Amino acid sequence: MTRIVLFVAVVAIASDARADIEIDGERVEVVDMHLHPGHYANMAIEGRRFIGASLPPFARLYAPALIEVLLDPYAEHVGIRAETEMAGVDHAVLFAVYASRSTGFYTNDELERVLADERNAGWAWGMASIDYEGFLDDGIAQQRLDALASYFEQRRDLFVGIKLAHAHQAVTFDDARYLGVYDVAARFGVPVLLHTGLSPFPGTQTDPAYYDPEGLEAVVTAYDGAHGAPRVDFVLSHVGQGDPRAVEHALALAEAHENVWLEISALNRPFLLDDDGEPIASTEPQYPSVLRRILERGLVERTLFATDGPQFSGMVRSYVQRIALGMREAGYSLDQIRRVMSGTFYRLYLQSE
Repeated sequence: MTRIVLFVAVVAIASDARADIEIDGERVEVVDMHLHPGHYANMAIEGRRFIGASLPPFARLYAPALIEVLLDPYAEHVGIRAETEMAGVDHAVLFAVYASRSTGFYTNDELERVLADERNAGWAWGMASIDYEGFLDDGIAQQRLDALASYFEQRRDLFVGIKLAHAHQAVTFDDARYLGVYDVAARFGVPVLLHTGLSPFPGTQTDPAYYDPEGLEAVVTAYDGAHGAPRVDFVLSHVGQGDPRAVEHALALAEAHENVWLEISALNRPFLLDDDGEPIASTEPQYPSVLRRILERGLVERTLFATDGPQFSGMVRSYVQRIALGMREAGYSLDQIRRVMSGTFYRLYLQSE
């Protein structure tokens, strides 16, 4: 029988706790490569309402303060670092975000300050992003692309990749006017992580052109290293979650292209659509099916763990345990679980095993 245990060593009463993930008596290192710092005030108004509505009624009055602390990387006890330590996560990757129409914004500059803070001390790396609002105005695109490049020129020790969220940023996957970001990625040899899948968050685009990775086929091919442009690695965050058609397209894209990788965050949610794209009211989580299909299609070596946290206190810990157990139940070996939980991240993002 497989045993997955979260060992928690309490440092002191009412103090932080640290944990290790063990499977069958073997410690498993964990990297959570999808975590969002932020500020309540920087969220879109509808986004604030959406999050507030998810809280128990007695807590809604305190939503601004509660969310602010939860999204603070270094807040004591319930900040992002504290949450990862209690979850058995060894290292984290924090994201900059520019999605003023939906989830809000957290700038590259602010992320750099967090990563350079002495409290980081090797705990976290970052992914930079780019603001697409007004991007097509005269002279703006090149300015922002140059600004994005500057983080890899000056702080390659802190920034390991680029993060985009087309559905949140209202840009379709195949819009050629926005492809300059991939040239930046190619120049510095950093992967690009892209939000895929249907998000319930207010202000997010719900047309498949914005979230279905099928629209990335031409871009992935152009930047596979064999068609004139340098190679860029594309990481499909959420594996197209929410829409089974997008999930299938994500898996197929990874099967067909060696520069496509899968990131398995946010899969505890149910599907929102059926195979024909019609809304459904399912309560079954997606991760058992997705994990099984990844194994069946030989894609474990290009799969990376992440949570899309912190969301709420305890979410990171529960998701780590859920996915580790889900992989074991799907038939993953201990070595395969180790690769998904951390090894593939090191290989892709840090060029080390």
